[in-house]
Amino acid sequence: MTTPKAIVPRIDPSLARYREDYPILAHTTYMNSNSMGAMPRGVGQALQQFARDWGEQGVEVWPHWFEVVNETADSVARLFGAPAGQTALNQNVAFFQAAIASCLDFSGPKNRVVMEELQFPNVVYVWDRYRELGAVVDLVKSDDGITVPTERILEAIDERTAIVPISHGIYVSGALQDVKAICQRAREVGALVMVDAYQTVGNVPIDVHEWDCDILVGGSHKWLCGGPGTAFMWMKPELRERLKPRITGWMGHQKPFKFEPAPIAYATNNWHFMTGTPSIPAYYVAREAYKNLHEVGVENIRAHSLGLCQRIIERAQQAGLTIHSPLDHNLRTGFIAVDFPDSEAVSKQLIAEHYKHDWRPNCGLRLGPHFYNTEEEVERLMDRVVELAGRK
Repeated sequence: MTTPKAIVPRIDPSLARYREDYPILAHTTYMNSNSMGAMPRGVGQALQQFARDWGEQGVEVWPHWFEVVNETADSVARLFGAPAGQTALNQNVAFFQAAIASCLDFSGPKNRVVMEELQFPNVVYVWDRYRELGAVVDLVKSDDGITVPTERILEAIDERTAIVPISHGIYVSGALQDVKAICQRAREVGALVMVDAYQTVGNVPIDVHEWDCDILVGGSHKWLCGGPGTAFMWMKPELRERLKPRITGWMGHQKPFKFEPAPIAYATNNWHFMTGTPSIPAYYVAREAYKNLHEVGVENIRAHSLGLCQRIIERAQQAGLTIHSPLDHNLRTGFIAVDFPDSEAVSKQLIAEHYKHDWRPNCGLRLGPHFYNTEEEVERLMDRVVELAGRK
């Protein structure tokens, strides 16, 4: 496997200075950033700024709102190594998946869609609907419910493959996939690779050029703490010129305020995949949320996260609990799945006691510490998990 740059786990107590920026930390033990990041205190001010801009400028605010869209897109692009001016925004990843699918022709022999069996159902739902147009969806099997062997994915990608909409991190276990190797194989047969990095952007260092992927998508409400409504898509600029989405709208037009009749003249820049009116308030929020991540740096976030995850692993193993995640730090995202009998009931009790996390079938408790969490919080959480699991 081509592993990412090794980062040594290192708990950094100095990051506790950011805790006051996230109000929920004052009254909860928040270990659910893999599902929904803690809201930054600045969100209220960001929404107030949106209201002021709209209230003061009225309809003339549109040029400024375009600047907000581009600033937000360029800011998130820095977190996965993409240049400015190449990333588009929309409300969710399902839209981007469907938009890319709408560009492809499944009527010929190159009609296969290859992805892992453990793909987030949201993505599978989208591609499954294209079976009616001739798509052959191949879900590559997992043996353990944690990982999908890279070799099995590589073998599944052949000359009939049109696209590989793969996840960087498997949502049910946190296992990282070998995106670089998958991209290399796809290039050999002329297939596209669309990487869903929702589970990793902001927690795992990513460089789209080092991967040499064709498309990357993700969203802001997990590790980016940017709330719902801001998803993003980067693609190679030369690829954008080839793809003509059937799902489109006036903001994807090269001159949106000319209101020209159909057919659409697609924008020649990163707005090519925009559709209707953007969710502007969400972009104000996301733009604000990204600031702390840039200040801390993803490598520092990763090192701190791995250090805290190591303590979760050690405590769970000492208590004889099941780890449903890879133990090798280089092969895992930012959460640890911990399972045991009656874990769902324990999850509900923990939530009632303000230990924020989530639970998934065939996974158990998903515990995702972020840069604003502390070692003391991890120890307190694991004390309670072990006690409720009946191992103490």
